[in-house]
Amino acid sequence: MNKFRIITFVILTTFVLSMPFSTISVDAQPPGQGSATMKTPGIIMKFCQNAATTLQDCDEKYSGYTHTDRIYVLVYANGWNEDPLKIEDIGRELGNGEGSITVTTRDNTSDLVGFTETGPDTGVFLGVVKLTGKAMNVVHDENNVQIKTMGMNMGNIMEMTGMMGMKMYSWMMSAHDVAVKLGTGTQDGAVTVSWEANEDVKIVKSATWEWRLGEIEFDKPQFIKGEPITFKLHDADLWIHHADFHTYYIHAYSDSDMAGIYVPVQFTPNHDHGGQLGGGEVEDVQLSEPASSSLIKYTPDGEYKLYFWWQPGGVIGVDKDYNINIMVHDGLTDIMKSKLTYGMEIYLNGELIEKRTERFADDGHAVEPVRFDERGTAKIIITDIFDGDVKQDFSFQVAPEAVVKQVVGKHSAFTEGNIPEDWKGRMHGHYVDLLKGSFDVTFDDSSFAKNTLRVSDGDSIYVEYEDRTLPNDNEGLLGGPYTSADYIEIIAQTFVFDHVTGYVDNITE
Repeated sequence: MNKFRIITFVILTTFVLSMPFSTISVDAQPPGQGSATMKTPGIIMKFCQNAATTLQDCDEKYSGYTHTDRIYVLVYANGWNEDPLKIEDIGRELGNGEGSITVTTRDNTSDLVGFTETGPDTGVFLGVVKLTGKAMNVVHDENNVQIKTMGMNMGNIMEMTGMMGMKMYSWMMSAHDVAVKLGTGTQDGAVTVSWEANEDVKIVKSATWEWRLGEIEFDKPQFIKGEPITFKLHDADLWIHHADFHTYYIHAYSDSDMAGIYVPVQFTPNHDHGGQLGGGEVEDVQLSEPASSSLIKYTPDGEYKLYFWWQPGGVIGVDKDYNINIMVHDGLTDIMKSKLTYGMEIYLNGELIEKRTERFADDGHAVEPVRFDERGTAKIIITDIFDGDVKQDFSFQVAPEAVVKQVVGKHSAFTEGNIPEDWKGRMHGHYVDLLKGSFDVTFDDSSFAKNTLRVSDGDSIYVEYEDRTLPNDNEGLLGGPYTSADYIEIIAQTFVFDHVTGYVDNITE
């Protein structure tokens, strides 16, 4: 009997010691798969190219950034949401101890980093990572205007104040105000965010950035006297972090005026620090407002993750119609599931007021209308998920009056194509990779008017962009045909006439 016990112990010990211990770099860690947080089954880290504050609004991106781009990092860690009345932090440790957040590029590292909860009781923490480019690297030099990257390495703990020296940041400042700023090298690289959630778990995400070849083109193959000459430049590498959009100049010339003129262009804004597409005036939504219209929970067994929100957003009020939105994702992969079957129980102040059964959403996005006729604490239980015994509840307050502080749309997977065609695939955190230019022409012998180019009937017109941020070609020797010191002239051509003519093909050199 003793021999049997000894053999069993040896077998179990060998099995346990053979189990691998490794860094977690997945999006979710449900129960039964290891302790991922102090109190809750799952931690999720996402990199977003948009200024998202909820996981369902995150437009995820892990490649195609530029050397001076910004990345919005969201961490869902409900176990660190200890006080439902406060906006809390994660990270902010001095050095690489337990609980610290480290942001690293191939050129710089910052470990004095803190992420801030997006609102009381959300369990979602936000950090902003700014890639600042190589110090004093010239990205554009036209019309006596030279633009350089600021290139710096600054953690969350300090701020440069000119001749006044260094100033300490308050720990309670939002991550919106205190970004992680890291210098980046030339041509290509990667950035990694690592959070040591506890002594056993480290959550890691990485994204890559690279320089690319610029593109320039006229809007039309030919123009007629009297209409403006318009063109587009695409080169996201030009973007550098600054509150104002820099003015870049593009050289335009014609067969009749080879000296030409310099045409100003600027990036098209993506948003105005408020997340609204296209910039402009946005509703002032305080970060301290609870994100009460966006709740996320795992089922007790960790198999499913439920997204739960309502429209209109804000605080639910009495005698107002709302639509409850429900989506169920796989607990491990965070992939949305279709053919959703479920039930719903609606409680108010502890009393069951309505029960709905045998509900179905073919595309996986369920919408249920609700209305409350008195204030208090509401609880909605989603039952019979996929015809099983699994259920999950969501609780929230019903106020005397509705407070519509924010607009919560559909999950990002259902976002309609309300994006201009020129913007698709070119949107970044602050800007769209679209720099529009326009100038006039004159058929007179000379012109001293600003932004007007002298031409003759049938002239070719050219716009020329000098690209100083060239891509790295890993197939070539020592990084390929381009070095960080090279530049190349990219030229587009069109034609101008003093009368309507037939179609002429566009030519690009």
